Amino acid sequence: MIPVVFEGCFGWLHPAAGNRGVVLCAPHGYEELCVHRQWAGLAERLASAGMPTLRFDYRGTGNSIGDDEEPQRLRTWIDSVRDAASWMRAQPGINEVALVGLRLGGTLATLAAKELGDVDMLALLAPVVAGRAYAREMKALAAFSPLPDDAPPPDSDDIEAGGFVLTAETVAALKGVDLLTLDRKPAPRVLLIDPAADPAGSRLAQRLGALGAGVQAAAFDGFEEFICEIHYGQRTPEAAFATLTDWLRQGATMAAQVGEPRAAARLEMPDAIETPVFFGRDARLVGICCEPRPQIADRSAPAVVFINTGHHHHIGINRMAVTLGRRLAAQGITSMRIDIAGIGDSPAWPGRPENELYDRRSCADVRAAIDCLEAHGHHECVLVGLCSGAYLAFHTAVQDSRVASQVMANLQRFIWRKGDSLEVATRTNNKRSGDLADELAGVLRDPNKWLRLLRGGRKEWRTAWALLRRAGELAGAAARRASTAAFGTEGEIARSFRLLAGMGTQSLLVYSAGDPGLVELEVHNLRIDGARLAGHRNVRVSIITGADHTLTRRAAREAFARLLEQHLHTCPRPQAAPLPQPAWRRAEAA
Repeated sequence: MIPVVFEGCFGWLHPAAGNRGVVLCAPHGYEELCVHRQWAGLAERLASAGMPTLRFDYRGTGNSIGDDEEPQRLRTWIDSVRDAASWMRAQPGINEVALVGLRLGGTLATLAAKELGDVDMLALLAPVVAGRAYAREMKALAAFSPLPDDAPPPDSDDIEAGGFVLTAETVAALKGVDLLTLDRKPAPRVLLIDPAADPAGSRLAQRLGALGAGVQAAAFDGFEEFICEIHYGQRTPEAAFATLTDWLRQGATMAAQVGEPRAAARLEMPDAIETPVFFGRDARLVGICCEPRPQIADRSAPAVVFINTGHHHHIGINRMAVTLGRRLAAQGITSMRIDIAGIGDSPAWPGRPENELYDRRSCADVRAAIDCLEAHGHHECVLVGLCSGAYLAFHTAVQDSRVASQVMANLQRFIWRKGDSLEVATRTNNKRSGDLADELAGVLRDPNKWLRLLRGGRKEWRTAWALLRRAGELAGAAARRASTAAFGTEGEIARSFRLLAGMGTQSLLVYSAGDPGLVELEVHNLRIDGARLAGHRNVRVSIITGADHTLTRRAAREAFARLLEQHLHTCPRPQAAPLPQPAWRRAEAA
C-alpha cells in the first residue's frame, strides 16, 4: 500500500494493474474505528483481484486535515468523495471508477456520484437511507455509553457518539438527506448489499431501478458481527465481500502496468507537517510523523510517541492521537502516532496473531518507533498510551533509557497473563477486596448460580476463574503490604518504578475518577499520596473527574490534553545543544 494525499485528504492506495479504480468510502466515527482493519483487508482483496483501490479519510476525520466541529461537514464529506474519485480517475491506466460505501459512506458515495455524473459503478453496503434515522441511531449510541455520575451535562445540542462529535449543524444537515428522494440515477450499475430481509424488494432498490440504474441486490449476512468491536467477536463478512469483489471485476480489464501516485504523500497545515513513514524490521510497521513548522520547532524537546489504544489504529480512540499531535506541533513538539504489528495498518509478524494486545513482545515495535525518531535527530522521547497503550508504554520504558518520560492513562493491568480475556478483565478489574468477597459469598449462598456455572460454557468458567484469580491477587497484595512493612521487600511493579526513577524517567499516571485501573494500584501495593505515588520518585498521579475510561466526552479529552502539555513542559530537558531539523524520506510502499 502507498500513502497518498489529495485536497487535504489522507489515504492509502492499494495498487494493481487494472483499468477500473475502486474508491472505498468508509463509515463515520466509531463505526470506522471498529472496521478499519477489515476495510483495509477489503482494499487488499480488491487489489488482488486486479482493481487499484483507494481508501481514504474524509476531511475532518482520520489523518486528514480539519475536525468534526468545523462548519459544513456534510458538504465537506461529499466533496471529499468527489475529490477521491477525481484523484483516482487521474491515475495512469484508470478509465473507470467505482465507488463503494459502507453505512454513512454509502450515503456520501451516492450523493457524490449523483453530482459527478461519471461514476461507472456504485456499491452500497448497508447504506444509511435516511439521515434522520441515522441521527437517531447516533443519539442512541451516545446514550448507550453511560457516563460517570459526576460528568457535566451536555452544554449543546451536539451528539457525542462513541467519542466523535456530530454538531447540531451537521445533525440538521443529515436530517435533510433521504436517498429515496433521488431525482436521477447516481451510476448506471448499482450493487446493494443490505442486512434487510429482502434487499431486492427494498424501497431504495426500487427507487434506484425506477431512475434507470441496473440494480443487483444481495443479503449482507454477518453485518452485526462485522460492524462491532474486535473483542466483541468481530468477523469478516466473507460472503458479502466475495459478492462485492465478483461484481466489481465484471468487465474490468488489466492495464499495461501498475500505476503509482505521481506526488509524495505530505500533508501540510499552518502549524504542522505530517509525513507517513514505514519503520521497524523490513519497514513493516506504519506511523505518521507530525512535525511543527521549522520556524516554531522546539528541537530541544523530546519527541512524543502515541501508542495504539486497544484494537484501534494510529489515529487513537476518539481520534485523540491526531488532535493531540497537531496541538503539540503548534507548540513546537514533534510526535509520531504508530500502529504496532497486527493492529491498524501494520501487518502482524509472521507466526503471531493479529489484534494481539498486552503482549510484551510488542515493546519491540515501540522501540522501533524510537529508533526511527532517533535516526531523524530525536534522541529522547515521551511515550503516551491509554489502557493497553499505557501497558506497552510502561514496559517499554523499563527496557529503554531513551524514554525520558511516559504518560499512562487508565492503565488496566501492569501484568497480563497469557490467555487472559479482555472482556473478562474489564469485568473483574474494578473489584476491590470487599466487592469480591461479597460476590463470591453470594455465589456460595445461591444454588442457582452454581447450576448456571455447571451448565455454562467456556465464557462462564473463564469469568469464574478470573474472579478467583483477582481475589488471589488482592489477598497477595495484602500479604505484600505486610512483608514490605516488616522486611522492606517489594513486588515487580514497585521495583520497576524504582528502576525508572534511577534511569531518570518521569512517569505520569492519569486516571478517570473511579476507573477500574485504580484497583490495580492496590493489587501491586501502590498508594496514591496527594499528587504522587507514595514512596516513588518521579511518579505523579492525576485524576480526571467526570470522565469515563476512554475519555469519550470533549471535556475529558481537553483535561487530558492540558495534563499532557503541563507534563511535557515541566519535565527536565536534555542539556545537549538543540538538534538539527531532520529531513524525512518519502514513505515507500510496504
